Amino acid sequence: MFSAIPSLAQQKFYLDLNDRGNDIFTVTLLPQKLSEENRIYQFASTAPGTYERMDLGRFVRSFQAYDKDGNEIETKQESLNQWSISQPENVEKIIYEIEDTWDTPVDSDYVYRMGGSNIEDDNVLINGHCLFGYFHGMQSEPILVKIDYPDDWLAGTALKLNDDGYYEAETYDHIVDSPILLGNLTRESTTVSETKVDVFTYSKTGLIKSSDILGLIEDILKAEDDFTKGLPVDDYTFLFHFQDVSHGAWEHSYSSEYIYKEDSLTERLKQSIRETVAHEFFHIVTPLNIHSELVEKFNFEKPVMSQHLWLYEGVTEWASHILILRDSITTLEDYLNDLHRKIMYSDNFPDSISLTYLGVNAVDLHDQYINIYMKGAVVAALLDIRLLDLSNGERGLRDVINELSHKYGPKKPFNEKTFFGDFTAMTYPEIADFFNRYVKGTEPLPLKEYYEKIGINYVKEGGYDSSQISLGIQVGFDGENFIIAKVDDESPYSDILKAGDIIDKVDGEKLSMANVQKIFSQISKTHKIGDKIEMTVLRDDEPIDLELTLIARKNNHIFSVNENATEKEIELRNAWMRNL
Repeated sequence: MFSAIPSLAQQKFYLDLNDRGNDIFTVTLLPQKLSEENRIYQFASTAPGTYERMDLGRFVRSFQAYDKDGNEIETKQESLNQWSISQPENVEKIIYEIEDTWDTPVDSDYVYRMGGSNIEDDNVLINGHCLFGYFHGMQSEPILVKIDYPDDWLAGTALKLNDDGYYEAETYDHIVDSPILLGNLTRESTTVSETKVDVFTYSKTGLIKSSDILGLIEDILKAEDDFTKGLPVDDYTFLFHFQDVSHGAWEHSYSSEYIYKEDSLTERLKQSIRETVAHEFFHIVTPLNIHSELVEKFNFEKPVMSQHLWLYEGVTEWASHILILRDSITTLEDYLNDLHRKIMYSDNFPDSISLTYLGVNAVDLHDQYINIYMKGAVVAALLDIRLLDLSNGERGLRDVINELSHKYGPKKPFNEKTFFGDFTAMTYPEIADFFNRYVKGTEPLPLKEYYEKIGINYVKEGGYDSSQISLGIQVGFDGENFIIAKVDDESPYSDILKAGDIIDKVDGEKLSMANVQKIFSQISKTHKIGDKIEMTVLRDDEPIDLELTLIARKNNHIFSVNENATEKEIELRNAWMRNL
């Protein structure tokens, strides 16, 4: 087997997963040729694509360094995520223990499961930043990882094994970008055009198999292949974990991981998996092939976030829906309904924060970060229409994205500061104004004006839908709690509830990530207008018990096809609905 990684990597890690007690990983590190420059060993404060503080040093329980004779070398914890080594040049071996993030309670900055680590009797999830660190000055050096695990287990990862049984990573960034799922897994493979796709699945009771997942997503993979004019990766790995709670997914360059509660594959669960895969898989385009230097070499010590989160997540979310419309997997009505939901959700957030500001401050504005997926996708949809309009239907956002992917690629970042100008130079002068007003700026989005160009009507404020129930509030998640994000002016509870109130209980049941969907779904199915629910909110840590009456839901942001569209509008709509 050909290997691009030197056999004498600067850092070799060893894990023995045959011993899986106490939710603790024991990591053995064999460094090579350390010097005074490398005296600090760094654990990650966060990781690319998570936009949250993690501070993995919190989970370290012991850290010892030894020389070649087995004598312990003095180490010291210098800060939350850093350990210093008194004689780095004499270090032969380092052994440290680090707890898994799934089962270790924390007071704040909860680590979402898809970005965490887990060690159980029948499965292990490893995200590189949760177990491994790097010596200062060695972030760009190669890493080798050897893992011993039970003979009847499978291991799923995008990393390659060398002839000596080590997983190879070109850099620390690479190991963080390459999760590993091990355990009682099933595996299924396929080929999409020239790309080999593997699906590995852990299901607690064996209810869901990789063959089930692959059957669900094959048409999505084909649609992405059509959209990108050929997938820009040779191999891709999907990692699915079905157990006790749904948490979402996390993208990587050549893989993605998905955390779901194990349940029968209902239509709702199938749809969730398909939509999530469509989004995460498109990250092979951006940020893998289109990213700035801030993503190229990530600062794990003091992260600097990119203003182009609108591109990495907003454009990706737009693409994940438009590509299935253009491959006739979904209908125009369903696409417009999704657009409606995104704008409704975006209404929960202040309109005074630009997409670029939200990108740069994503870690500190974690309670508003989700708006990148909502408003960011809506802005991308408008940018697509603007490009099509300026080119007389010859060139849309999909075409520009594919051009950018070929111009840059995995090893060539764009300039963080000049990208807006570079994008404009590739397209039309008018696009600079679009960026200034709707991406860098906070002007109201021109939804009616733009969608009229493709023969679609838009009504900002409609009436009330008596078939749907509401409390006149919008619910958000701040990273730790479910909160009231906004209270509508027309809500009968505008004088009682306040934005920022923590929703503690609903009908006596404490709200959590594990049950929130079930609780609100059950209320929607079994309650009608005029029925009452009990809610306990926390304000300044004090509980407030309320009995609330359900009302009709206000129906805003309504899209419909214009049956009287002009020939020009219909022609542009036809161009918009297909891959040019």
